[in-house]
Amino acid sequence: MPEYSLMPRNRFFEVIGGMNVENHGDNKVAMLSEIDMTQCIRLRQTINEKHTVKPSFTAFVTSAVAQTLKSHPYANRTTLEWPFFRRIIQLENIHITVAVERDTPGTEQAVYAGTIRNTDKLDLAKLTAELQQLATAQGVHGERWRLLNTIIRRLPTPLARLVVKFPRLWPGLWVEHRGGAVMISSPAKYGVDMLVGNWPWPIGISFGLVKERPFVINGELTVRPTMMLIMSFDRRLMGGAPAARFFKAVADRLENAESTLS
Repeated sequence: MPEYSLMPRNRFFEVIGGMNVENHGDNKVAMLSEIDMTQCIRLRQTINEKHTVKPSFTAFVTSAVAQTLKSHPYANRTTLEWPFFRRIIQLENIHITVAVERDTPGTEQAVYAGTIRNTDKLDLAKLTAELQQLATAQGVHGERWRLLNTIIRRLPTPLARLVVKFPRLWPGLWVEHRGGAVMISSPAKYGVDMLVGNWPWPIGISFGLVKERPFVINGELTVRPTMMLIMSFDRRLMGGAPAARFFKAVADRLENAESTLS
């Protein structure tokens, strides 16, 4: 029996790798914190009883990040990086991108990063509906997923890699095709407790599985539903102190969801 075999050509492997080059991993730093999700769970139940919609935890995290970007605009930035012209771009609207795996045989590398526009203006129920459309590639998300598929499968690989990099070179294309400063991803539905990622967005937010864990409150050990929240960020755009303030504000909104996200 042979020791190895070559798999069929995979265009996603060849093209999406071009985006990963944009990570600038040497400029990225990560922070993490364990979040008490008690209020999120209570608010989730309240909304479900009133509107028969149970907001996803992704909706809670997305809403918390969007509202915090509104109060901390210095985090809502990206970069313009021409060879001899580099600037920081202040983004005026809040558009958050959420990554969804398109995990089908033969395309395990395929990821669709869909943008939710004006995220800060959507309540948790509307956010959940938007996320459901994104996950199933319906509506505008279906159109954009088909566009990405077309670029990857029909263009020559070098040209496809170049096309998916274009948004790095023009702010208008960045807003149209990449959204804003933040991408959110989570492996929680697969039972993963924590993911530390490094994404080709200025800020990457990840979170893990919500489950009961030992937790200390006022010096006493108790059990609370918690999750790990992780943020990676580009240190060229934010130093450690402002990044920590932004991250702490996101965490506080989640832990006080009944007053901050309702």
